[in-house]
Amino acid sequence: MLCETTFPERFRRYATREFGKKGQAWLAELPAILSRCCDRWGLTLGCPTAEIKVNYIAYVELGTGAEAVLKVGVPHGDFSAEMEALAIYKGRGINRLIDCDKALNAMLLKRLRPGKMLDSVDNVREQSEIAARILRDLHATPPPSHHTLPHFMDWMLSAFADARSCKDQTRARGYIEQIPRVESMMEILLEPDEPQILLHGDLHHWNILSDADRGWMAIDPKGVIGASCLDVGRFINNAMGFGETAAEKREILLEAVAVFSDVLGENEERMFAGAFCDEIMGSSWGLKQAPNAREASAQQALKVMVEMAQDVDDRRLRCRAV
Repeated sequence: MLCETTFPERFRRYATREFGKKGQAWLAELPAILSRCCDRWGLTLGCPTAEIKVNYIAYVELGTGAEAVLKVGVPHGDFSAEMEALAIYKGRGINRLIDCDKALNAMLLKRLRPGKMLDSVDNVREQSEIAARILRDLHATPPPSHHTLPHFMDWMLSAFADARSCKDQTRARGYIEQIPRVESMMEILLEPDEPQILLHGDLHHWNILSDADRGWMAIDPKGVIGASCLDVGRFINNAMGFGETAAEKREILLEAVAVFSDVLGENEERMFAGAFCDEIMGSSWGLKQAPNAREASAQQALKVMVEMAQDVDDRRLRCRAV
């Protein structure tokens, strides 16, 4: 019989850190939720995955003997958006949603095997090419006519608020100074002629897994609406984090921008804008947390981007073609 103490310590720590008392209450209820999931879908519950943080993710076996993944989360907007996005994608470029139960806040997903993460690929350029091809497949999904998904600008406004309310204004200053530039870019990316499509919203090296039958597949979409170029930012910024010096980060950024531009057929200015907007947004959100080991790397990446942004003509964002 499962109990709260059965769950990995890291998982319990993340759930309570992110959701406080709501997370604690959910952890206490989780054994009963998992039992109801097993009854609903006829599952044999296996071990949780090694990577679980905020959401509970475990390998399961269906009554047919087929393998699947059970994902259960604290009820919140990101989780419901993920369910909605997966249903819209219908497995195009992403792992397939078998079923979901909003009352249980649970999803049953097809298991990808062997399930290696993209960072297992040694060649950095190949990593970017794989990610770009996945985005090309995802972006071919017709935008939903009816949905409850957030818009990228909603995320951006939330990030701006976090930066401006940060108690350590010295730490936040570099991001706050770039808000006008980001607002200028987003204004163009919200013009009537700019298609607003379904974006993955969190595509990076650890959200791309290998599958023997389908090749490389995305997982864990955030589900957000916005201009196509905004979807490249999370991957590019994650890649820049692997660079130890400013020169290495700059080289990684330039190569990734060129690769995404070539595969997606959009000019490099748009690819850079996607990365720039995401860097300001993601780092501004991070100001809610205490500084960690990644803080210095993010500040270094910011300086590289601000320097490069001086040579970018925002008007080119209106011209999608390479």
